[in-house]
Amino acid sequence: MNKQFDYLKKEFPKTFKDIVLKHKAVNKVLTFCDVDNQYILFTGMFSEVNGGKGISDELETYLVNFLAEKYKSKAFARAAAYVLEDQTTFIGYDFKSIDDEKWSQQNIFNVDNEGKVIDVDDKFTNSSNKNHICPLVNSYFEDIDFPKDTEEFLNNLYEQVKPSFQIVKLKK
Repeated sequence: MNKQFDYLKKEFPKTFKDIVLKHKAVNKVLTFCDVDNQYILFTGMFSEVNGGKGISDELETYLVNFLAEKYKSKAFARAAAYVLEDQTTFIGYDFKSIDDEKWSQQNIFNVDNEGKVIDVDDKFTNSSNKNHICPLVNSYFEDIDFPKDTEEFLNNLYEQVKPSFQIVKLKK
């Protein structure tokens, strides 16, 4: 059993809920653990460091795999807001371990008239048993042999985003 994977499943939704309620918004986040720490990265800042572009699916795949290798990460997760046709808004949490364990859950959130998040349900409405994992997460922990120019780009990008990591000591 992967300790970091279990840790992220247990702790990340609580941590992210606190962040969402503090900022009154759901922003896409990538998070991962090494042996001692959890690293949280908000992807909204990518337009500042990626030539005005956000984080594309391809860049997310490359960056996650780059970070997984760099930090010897054992588990990764992402959180993002989704809106269904019936206007149900939820946070989609998707988790994957280096051992290919996967978990997905959805927590409903509510907004006020100004669109600011005022509540996030503690109980999740779906789990991996009923909910498909985000297809992009399936590409996490791929063994990618980056061409030299791509590796240089990722190293440069990493140096720019590294100061934005929120670092949380893992609870033992």
